[in-house]
Amino acid sequence: MKVWNSNRIQKQREGRLRRETEAAEQATRLAGRGRMYTSGNVSKNAALMLDALGSPVRRKLIFRLKKEGAMSVSKLAQPFRMKLPLATMHVQILERSAIISTHKRGRVRMCVYNPRAFKELGSWLIS
Repeated sequence: MKVWNSNRIQKQREGRLRRETEAAEQATRLAGRGRMYTSGNVSKNAALMLDALGSPVRRKLIFRLKKEGAMSVSKLAQPFRMKLPLATMHVQILERSAIISTHKRGRVRMCVYNPRAFKELGSWLIS
């Protein structure tokens, strides 16, 4: 026979809280997948790219990457006089839409322009 003492009640609360937290994290992960590039889903990808291109700052970042080649996030954001967290946010939005790709080289995150994304967007716009 189980007795409802204070320890058992506390363990029940902790278990319920842990299950609710895990469910919320899973829901967040699933919602995040809807806002990421998916190969083969052209209409969703086009919407992501058009949303990313809605900001003039992001368009200038893309133009700079296309013109000057791969560079770090801090070097990319330097002429715009923006702080690194804001630049990283813009880079993450562009990366989610597959307009650019990033990779880490030591402590430095390098950004690379992806021309295939615009070819995909152009083919979607033509159709």
